[in-house]
Amino acid sequence: MEKLKRFLTAFTKWFDRLNDSLALIAGAVIGFTSLIVIYEVIMRYLVKRPTTWVNDISEILLVYCTFLGSAWVLSIGGHTKVDILIVLMKKRGQEIMGIIQDILSLIFCGVLTYITWESFWDSLVTQERTAGGLFSVPLWPVYVVIPFGAVLLSIQLIRQIVAHFVFLSKRPPEESEAERRAE
Repeated sequence: MEKLKRFLTAFTKWFDRLNDSLALIAGAVIGFTSLIVIYEVIMRYLVKRPTTWVNDISEILLVYCTFLGSAWVLSIGGHTKVDILIVLMKKRGQEIMGIIQDILSLIFCGVLTYITWESFWDSLVTQERTAGGLFSVPLWPVYVVIPFGAVLLSIQLIRQIVAHFVFLSKRPPEESEAERRAE
C-alpha cells in the first residue's frame, strides 16, 4: 500500500508539472497567435497587402492552445459551468453532483479520444495535408494534439472524481449556502 501511495504522489506531482508546462506553452501560443493576427490586420488595412498564411496558421495554433491547456484549466476550476442549483445544495450534494458531472465529462472525453485518434491515424497513414494557402502542411500534427489533450483532460477528471469520493468519505454533511443564510 505504501508503494502505491508513493507512486500516486509522484504521478500527481509529475502530472501537475506537465499541466503547468503545457499551460505555459498554450499561453505562449495564444500570445504568438495574437501577434500574427495583429500583423495580418496591419498588412490588410494599412499596407493593403493581406497575407495568405495567417488564417491557416492561427487556426492550427488555436487547436493547440485549446487542447494543451484544457486539463490545466479544469484543474483550477476554470471551465464554464452552470451552478445556479448546485450552490443551493449541501456540500455533500455538491460533491455528488460533481461526481456525476465529471463522469459524464469523462465519457465524452473517451468518445472524443477514440474518434480523434482515428482521424489522427488516418491523416498520418494517408499523409493528408492542408488545402490551398501559401503552403501545404501535414494535418497529423494538428490532429494528434486533440486526443492527447482529451487524455490529459480525462486524467484530470479521474483525479477530480477521486477527490470527490475522498471528500465524501472523510467529511460530515454540511449545511448548504441557503441554509446558512436563512439562520
